Amino acid sequence: MAAVTDDFAKKCEVKQNETLGRYVVAATNIKAGETVLLEQPVLLLANNGDRRCCNCHQLTSSFCGKCRLMPLCADCVEHYGPDCRRLAELQLQEQQVEQLQAHTEVCSALKYLLLREHAEKRSHYEQLLQLEAHLARRRDTDIWRSYRAEVFEPLQVSGLLLQLRNGAEIDEELLQRLLAIADINGFEIRAPESGGAMRGVYMTAALFAHSCLPNLVTAIDEERRIKLYANRIIAAGEILYNCYTDILLGTDERRRILKTGKCFDCQCARCTDPTELGTHMSSFVCSHCTGGYVVLQPESGLWQCLLNAEHTLKPEFVANVLERAKEEVFHAREDIYRLELLLAKLGRLLHGNHYIMLDLKQNIASILRQILQNMAHRPSRKVYERKIRLCQEILLVLKVVAPGISRLKAIALYELANTQAELGRKLYSEQEHDAADLLAELQQTEIMTRESLRMLLYEPISTPEGQLARNMLRELKELQNDMKMLQQPNDDVVI
Repeated sequence: MAAVTDDFAKKCEVKQNETLGRYVVAATNIKAGETVLLEQPVLLLANNGDRRCCNCHQLTSSFCGKCRLMPLCADCVEHYGPDCRRLAELQLQEQQVEQLQAHTEVCSALKYLLLREHAEKRSHYEQLLQLEAHLARRRDTDIWRSYRAEVFEPLQVSGLLLQLRNGAEIDEELLQRLLAIADINGFEIRAPESGGAMRGVYMTAALFAHSCLPNLVTAIDEERRIKLYANRIIAAGEILYNCYTDILLGTDERRRILKTGKCFDCQCARCTDPTELGTHMSSFVCSHCTGGYVVLQPESGLWQCLLNAEHTLKPEFVANVLERAKEEVFHAREDIYRLELLLAKLGRLLHGNHYIMLDLKQNIASILRQILQNMAHRPSRKVYERKIRLCQEILLVLKVVAPGISRLKAIALYELANTQAELGRKLYSEQEHDAADLLAELQQTEIMTRESLRMLLYEPISTPEGQLARNMLRELKELQNDMKMLQQPNDDVVI
C-alpha cells in the first residue's frame, strides 16, 4: 500500500504557497500521455452511509465474528489480521459493540486509528496528518456536527478511544481532522458492484491542485492503483492540475460541490468565464432577445443577458427551473419518448449545451445504442442519424472542456464512428449506397476510431476503458478487412 513509482520523483516537484497550500509543478517537460504518478492507496473507505466488507469491499450488513467491529461479508472469512487482533483485544461490552456497529462512519475512523496502532504503519499515519483538512472552514458546519454525533460521541461513550495507544490524545479535533482528510483528499473509485462507488486516500495524488481545465487525467484500475498522466504537452515549471469534480456539470454546480466538499472557491479560467469558454453549459435562453443568452456573472452574482444587461433572471427562478428539470430527467430515464419531449421542452429555456441538456442527450444516445444493438428492432435510418447528431453535439462541447487526451471524448468519438459505420453498411446492404460510398464512410470511420483508440490506450488495461480499447483494436482489424474487400474489383462484395 502507498507505493509510488519513480515517475513522480523524476518529473514532479512539490511546492507550497498561501493560495494552493502544497501543490505540484512539472520538474521537466512532459509529453502528452506520459505518466507522472502511479500509486497504491493508503486507505480504502466506504462512502458515508455505506457499510462495506473490509476484505472484498462488497456492501454488507454483517461484521467480523472475532473483532466484532469491522464489516465482513458472508463470503469472506477474515480481514487484515493485525487490525482484527488489535480490535479483538479491546474490552467492550456487547451493548457498546452494538452501538458502534450502528454508526457506519465509525469504521472509517477506526481504519485511520488502526494505522497509529501498528509500528510498521505509523509513518503512513503521520504523513496522512500532513494532508489538507480545512478544519477552520468545516468547524460547526453540518458535516462537523454529523461527525460529532455519528463518530466521536459513540467512540467516546464506548470507552474504546482510551484503550488505544496514547488514547488520551484522541479527542474530537483529531477525529474531525482524520475524517476531513478523507473528505477533502479522497478519490472516488469503482466499487465491486455495478454502479457502486467508494473512496481511496492517496498521499501523493492528493497533492495535485484542482482546475476545471486540468492538464492531467486520472485513472484507477481494478487493483485500486491510481494513475495520473498528461492530457497534453506540459512545459517544465507548469502547475500540474487534476480535476476534483465532473467536468460535464455547469459552473455554479461545480463550484457548489467544490465549496461544500473540498472547502475552496475555484478560480480557474472556465469558472471565471460567464459563457464557460463559449460552451454556454450553464446559460439560459433570454425570453426577450432573439439569440440572446442569460449567464451568471461570477463577480456580481447576477443572471444577465449578454445582449442586454437589463434582461435578468432571479436566482430563485433559476434554482427552481433547474431543480424541476433534474427531477423530470430522473423520472424520464429509460423512456426515450419522454426524454425527447423533455429535451424539446427544456430547449425553450436552456441553451442546447446546458449541462442538463447534455445529460438528456447522453441518456437518449445510450438508449439508441441499445436499440441499434438489437436488430430485432429493425431500426430505421432516422434512428442512426439521430444518434450520430447527438454524438456530434456532445463532442463539440467536449472538445472545449476536455481538450487533449480525454476518456469522455474518446468514448463519444467511438460511439460516433461505430454508428456511422453501421449506417453505411445498412445503406449499402439496402442498395442505397454503392461500394464507393461505403468505402468513403469506412475510411472516415477508421480515422475516428484510430483517434479514439489513441486516447484510450493510455488507460490501465484492467479498467472498462482499457477493455474497450482492446475491443476497438479487434474492430479496427475487421474494419480494415472490410475496406480491402471493397477495394477489390468485385461487384458482389457482402459487408
